Amino acid sequence: MKVCVLGAGVLGITSAYELARRGHDVTVIERNSEPARECSFANGGQLSYSHSEPWANPYVFPKLFKWMWQEDAPLVLRFNADPHMIRWGLLFLMNCTPARAKRHSEVMLRLGLYSKKKMAELVDNTQVEFDRVEKGILHVFDDAKEYDHAKKQAEYQYTLGCAETMMTTAEAIAMEPTLANAKKNIVGAIHAPIDESGDIHVFSRNLAELIAAKYNVKFRYNAPIKRVHKQGSQISHVELSNGEFLSGFDSYVMALGAPSAIHLRQVGLYVPIYPMKGYSITFNANEFAPTVSITDTSTKQVYTRLGDRMRVAGTAEFAGYNDSVRKVRIAPLLRGVQELFPGADLSVVDEWACLRPSTPDGPPMIGKTPLTNLYMNTGHGTLGWTQAAGSARLLADVMDGRPTEIPLTGLEIGRNLIRL
Repeated sequence: MKVCVLGAGVLGITSAYELARRGHDVTVIERNSEPARECSFANGGQLSYSHSEPWANPYVFPKLFKWMWQEDAPLVLRFNADPHMIRWGLLFLMNCTPARAKRHSEVMLRLGLYSKKKMAELVDNTQVEFDRVEKGILHVFDDAKEYDHAKKQAEYQYTLGCAETMMTTAEAIAMEPTLANAKKNIVGAIHAPIDESGDIHVFSRNLAELIAAKYNVKFRYNAPIKRVHKQGSQISHVELSNGEFLSGFDSYVMALGAPSAIHLRQVGLYVPIYPMKGYSITFNANEFAPTVSITDTSTKQVYTRLGDRMRVAGTAEFAGYNDSVRKVRIAPLLRGVQELFPGADLSVVDEWACLRPSTPDGPPMIGKTPLTNLYMNTGHGTLGWTQAAGSARLLADVMDGRPTEIPLTGLEIGRNLIRL
């Protein structure tokens, strides 16, 4: 089967890997000059398989109204004149009920645990390097109520096969001694031992090089997509911005991240995927930088050592398709470092922002669409790195007509799809 994968981010590249190793003839289309230049370039680095609580949950709901007026809030959700943003926002609010949040949490954990297994298989099969660290993720809390809420979530996840460890402040510091320098009062911690960390850009770049050499996967870089065309009930061709038409493929995979929604509307499919802008900073790691990946739950910020560099990422902002870096959103990241790891070397800081493709309920969209030769692997929000290996395996099984190893319930395109 000749397959055209749209997008060379981590989801597109892992999809190409799974399909190519099964013998399919794969071509990947990418608008940038190399793979993984957008959401897969400088994210938080965490492979947080145990993280399953969606942004849309009843605990976050009351905070939204307070955060709406804070430029540096962890999540900034402001409705604007964009009708797609309005629809997405209303669906997000509807999904903040306890029952829906619990259901979506189960879906995300199911995919997370599966992705851990598939990631282990991928690394064993390819020996791909990416500054991998297998020390788990340590979640720290400076608010007793938030700690209690997180413990309840952990107890629920335990019933689904995901065990985490509750820790006192002293135990957390014993695991990560640099926390002893923190200026904020840490009241407790939760350690997720199954989690990992690593450099998504290095992983994506190395995997792309491997599949090009080993499986003859063809990459078309500097090829922005202008429009996707259909004829009848299937995709006929893809039109590039330079006027070139790409056709002759048996199947197409939509893995374009946030722009996926735009191109799906071109073929009459509306999916509520909207860009959630995230930010990160990268600087040199010194003796005051942690070696265990940390999540500061109060600020929704993550801290990950990537070799001799330190990556800090966080915040969620809805600003349409504008991926420019705003200093007001970088400031909380810098403050977070100074509070949690004073003494870190912030003399040279690289700033970055990306547009995460987010669904209003949390889980991504994987598998078939109403068009017979179009498949999707997108909408992963903040968890694309975490869920990539599992999502790619599910996609390949669907495209090959094989039974999937875990249920696709809650991941189907149809749960949020509108035919235009």
